[in-house]
Amino acid sequence: MGHEPSGVAFNAICLNKEGLPHNPLINSGAIMTCSLIKPECDEAGKFNYILEMWQKLSGGKRVTYDNSVFLSERGSAHTNFALAHLMMSKGAFPPNTDITKTLEFYFMNCSLEADSDTLAVMAATLANGGTNPLTGE
Repeated sequence: MGHEPSGVAFNAICLNKEGLPHNPLINSGAIMTCSLIKPECDEAGKFNYILEMWQKLSGGKRVTYDNSVFLSERGSAHTNFALAHLMMSKGAFPPNTDITKTLEFYFMNCSLEADSDTLAVMAATLANGGTNPLTGE
């Protein structure tokens, strides 16, 4: 995927000139990123990997999952399905990508929750070059 600003809304149905998402911080890019995470794992393995990463970023602080948010995301996903199908039609996904499973994984990631203190530690970890200021990891 690209790394340039799209100049359009985060959920716009458009891709860059190469037929790829503009960047990973908009819906199409986040969906694409989900297709690239731990392709050798099943859905549970992928989600556990992400949850473990969030916990490492936060220094072990509480990160939770809200199933009602997941159900809401999945229930109103027409634009995200359209984006996934557009990317599939352009050959943007890795071979053998199951876009339904990829979208389910994306919705699960959209359903993670953390409080402001936890998010501050995560931001500090990123600002510190990936080293958690609380744990040194």
